[in-house]
Amino acid sequence: MEISRACDDDFSEILALQKLAFQENALRYDDPNIPPLTETLEQFREDCEGQTVLKMVENEKIIGSVRGRLNGNVCRVGRVIVHPDHWNKGIAHKMIATIESEFDASVYELVTGVEDHKNISLYRKHGYEIVEGELYKITHNLYFVRMVKMNGPARPSE
Repeated sequence: MEISRACDDDFSEILALQKLAFQENALRYDDPNIPPLTETLEQFREDCEGQTVLKMVENEKIIGSVRGRLNGNVCRVGRVIVHPDHWNKGIAHKMIATIESEFDASVYELVTGVEDHKNISLYRKHGYEIVEGELYKITHNLYFVRMVKMNGPARPSE
């Protein structure tokens, strides 16, 4: 397995992987219209502008992806995606560690669904903490929490 930067030619494969990987979320939230499932290739390309997009490849197939964008001293991590056949094999851990290593940031942040307990647990293992009091309504059933990781000894206050 190799992690490298994705290019425009990879985006349609990553988008298809995203739609496959987020099916479980759609079922969890009883909502087939969550943003990762309704995003078009054009929207995907626009969203990726100015971001670092990484891919993990095995046997010439993309099995994972993650995005990151630096804004000042804050790295915004987004869309940690792993093919369902490769869940629970440490791929998401590697993707997160690699995207973080791409940026010299004081703070790393991401959002995830409030009911995505496995993802929240994964992010906590990487040092992310939920920012209490911040809840974002995305669709009628989907709410996001923001999680923050300080790059250094300080921790975000809750």
